[in-house]
Amino acid sequence: MRVKNKIGMFGFLCLFAMSVGGCGNLKYVALKGTELPNPPLEPVRVYVKQFPVTSKANVVDPNAISSGDQYQGGGSSINSLAQVGNAIMVISRSTRIEDMTRSLLRELRNSELRYFSEYERVTDLSRVRVIANPYELVAPEDKSAQLEISGEVVLMSQRVEQRFSQNSSSVEIRIKIKDLATGAQTDILPVKAGISMTFNSKELEEAIAVFISTVLTQKTLF
Repeated sequence: MRVKNKIGMFGFLCLFAMSVGGCGNLKYVALKGTELPNPPLEPVRVYVKQFPVTSKANVVDPNAISSGDQYQGGGSSINSLAQVGNAIMVISRSTRIEDMTRSLLRELRNSELRYFSEYERVTDLSRVRVIANPYELVAPEDKSAQLEISGEVVLMSQRVEQRFSQNSSSVEIRIKIKDLATGAQTDILPVKAGISMTFNSKELEEAIAVFISTVLTQKTLF
């Protein structure tokens, strides 16, 4: 199933063009709605308030799969069935990845931020690119802070009968940007990535952090 994002293909193409020096005077989506120069003239001083994770699973009806698919048990079969079956309801699924704040802080401390040039389907970190970090991480009590970043992650997987899939199926990021000078808050449209990695793994957690950085560095012409 193709995962659609709400920033759009045009924004993705501009992000790609930006990495090779094109697409004109692009503006950061995260800075729209603030009174800061966009693009910024210097690193924007930010702190991260919170970034909790909500984990859910689509319950897949094994009877809804096509006749050519056979259920043979095992983790790989569960993943395959989850991809071809029809979801009948959504349930909660426990995860050790309960909050992304620390992982995001680690990303934002670097001079370069990693991002996905393509995130319709992500199975590893081999296609990660880097961009100069437009943000400077400061403490929440720092009076020079310009923006407050907060958000949430919706981590999706599947369950077939009584077994959960070994891989995640998608990750949706919802980000809120608060301009500390004016108090105005901007909600970035939710963005979804088809991140399919081992559930609860360190690599999955790292990929989610990279995806948040991807959204924070997304650019557009308007």
